[in-house]
Amino acid sequence: MPRPEFEKYSMRLFDEWEERVERTLALPDYSLALEVEEGSVKGVGKLAVLLGALYVGIGNYGSFISGLQTIRDQVSSVGDFLAERAANPFVLRGLEPKVHKRGGSLSHLQRLFVKVQRREMTVEQAMNEAEALFGDDATTVPEFMQKLQESFEQTPRLPQQLPLSLDTLEQAVVVPGSNKERSPRPSHPKPSLPPPQQFRIEVWRESKKGQRKIRVIQL
Repeated sequence: MPRPEFEKYSMRLFDEWEERVERTLALPDYSLALEVEEGSVKGVGKLAVLLGALYVGIGNYGSFISGLQTIRDQVSSVGDFLAERAANPFVLRGLEPKVHKRGGSLSHLQRLFVKVQRREMTVEQAMNEAEALFGDDATTVPEFMQKLQESFEQTPRLPQQLPLSLDTLEQAVVVPGSNKERSPRPSHPKPSLPPPQQFRIEVWRESKKGQRKIRVIQL
């Protein structure tokens, strides 16, 4: 894209994503960052929240585990929205973008609950992993860690032979490769082209009410 069009695309994408996050995510505060880079057009969206704000958000949904699940679903939903909106202009041109999702800390916490339920991990082991996951932030919100431990202790243990429904959620964000053997494609020499001028657009907001910022970097 020409630079003005590329900047307009990035800004519009950030604004649409931010609007969806604000309508969907029930958290008192968070930060958003979007990076879109020319070339093959690569985009990365990041949503971050302080542990204290996460604790407040979880408290809006009853139990700790149900609140954690609800917020994780909300985060996944706004991530799907971002991927869809980012891909739209290229799908209309007959291209097929690739999307990779990473669950982050919420997915890690949910896996810890799964392991505790399956008796694959003790409460103490799960808490050790959670403390390592949050690092120094764990000491800033002791009530969060206390509630997390209580939830680990109270979560029902499942018999080993029963499947766990949460497994499908984790598998949904993994794109497995095909097991079929593929014949090697014949190599064709690529034409030598002069390198185009490329840019990376960074758009971010450090807090929910903070000022939106943008930076254009020539690569």
